[in-house]
Amino acid sequence: MPSLCLMRRRVLFSQSMRQLLLVLIPLVACAARSFAQDTTAVTFTEENSPVAEQRFIDRYENVFMTKIPTRKMFKLGYLATTYNGLGFNAAFEYKVLPALSVELALTGRTNRTGNAITLERFERQFSGNNLFASIGSRWYFEMNKRIARHQSANNFSGSYLGVAYERSLAAIQSDRPREHFSLVYGFQSRFLANGFLDFSLGVYYASPYLSLWDRGDRLSSGFNERNVVIASRALLGLAFGDWKRSGSGPLCDVLHCDYFVKQHFKIRLPEVNIGLESQSFRAEAGYERKLGKSPLSVNLSVGSETAFSSFEILSSITAVGEAQIRWFYLQKSEVRKGKASDNLSGLYLGPLFAYNYYRTVLRGRSAFNTWYTSAGMMAGYQQRLFNKLYFDASVSFSGGSMRETVFRVNYAELRAKAGIGFAL
Repeated sequence: MPSLCLMRRRVLFSQSMRQLLLVLIPLVACAARSFAQDTTAVTFTEENSPVAEQRFIDRYENVFMTKIPTRKMFKLGYLATTYNGLGFNAAFEYKVLPALSVELALTGRTNRTGNAITLERFERQFSGNNLFASIGSRWYFEMNKRIARHQSANNFSGSYLGVAYERSLAAIQSDRPREHFSLVYGFQSRFLANGFLDFSLGVYYASPYLSLWDRGDRLSSGFNERNVVIASRALLGLAFGDWKRSGSGPLCDVLHCDYFVKQHFKIRLPEVNIGLESQSFRAEAGYERKLGKSPLSVNLSVGSETAFSSFEILSSITAVGEAQIRWFYLQKSEVRKGKASDNLSGLYLGPLFAYNYYRTVLRGRSAFNTWYTSAGMMAGYQQRLFNKLYFDASVSFSGGSMRETVFRVNYAELRAKAGIGFAL
């Protein structure tokens, strides 16, 4: 019996040890794995996924119409130059290639000097003496690149190099027609639906001579370096063409319509004329300030035109000081409608007073001085652009008096004036 009991105990012990080993072996294996080195491989891969090219977004495209295709354009505008005076210009421009255009134009010169078109000095337009026809070509040298970058459509907005030939329709100087040959660098841009701006600076050759007046000289044919001049040309006006406007742009960001503007200094873009025989410069600066919270403002400006001719040994200076009270008569209603703010932009009416001074010195000795005052009424439109630019155009009717008859009006004139410049 004792031996039988001993055998049973051994059997039970062996079974218990077997069960214990079955539990311990997996635990030891797990522990060994936890202390063993991790040999798991981590692989990084890079996948090239196609990314669509982003189209350049021009925030002003609907203002300057840079994305509107245009192949032909008719322009009617106010022209200001120093080499041929002021007047009206009608032109037709046609795109031959995306970067190349041809232009035909007809210019009616109204004033040889001055900074505004005046009815008193209007000259006979249909006699041919002040009508000029021209033909030219323009190379928009950045147009192809801008089209490829989706920054512009095929149109007339951008920088250009241009050549042109202009000729008067009548023999107006020494029994010859006046001619202009030019090579210029300029910038033209559409503005809103039917506006355009065109500014250029270049080299001009005038024939038979540079003077705007008929000197009656007998001149020999051939090139004369004294007829070469570096001059500016500014043209503002209306444009019509084969475009269709779509969408609306951020006009208030551009037109400064929802900003408060109580005052600003204004500097108009100057007009220059630099040559061996003659030089001239025309400029204007002003200051405007609102009167409290009313739609009234006071506008003060000073304009000057200087000229010198070595051939005629003549120098002259014209200075004009002007004071205006402007009533922006639609401003309150536009503010109530949320279309404008309390600023210095919009249509205006008001009175004006001007002081004009003129001095001429001939051959360094004899001098002629005169001054006169004028007063009248005006109507115009002013608009701030991009916070730093401004546009101002007006029409005025004034009565003037010379020094000898200060309190008596002895002449009247109708003036039209337009300009663009910097506002500070």
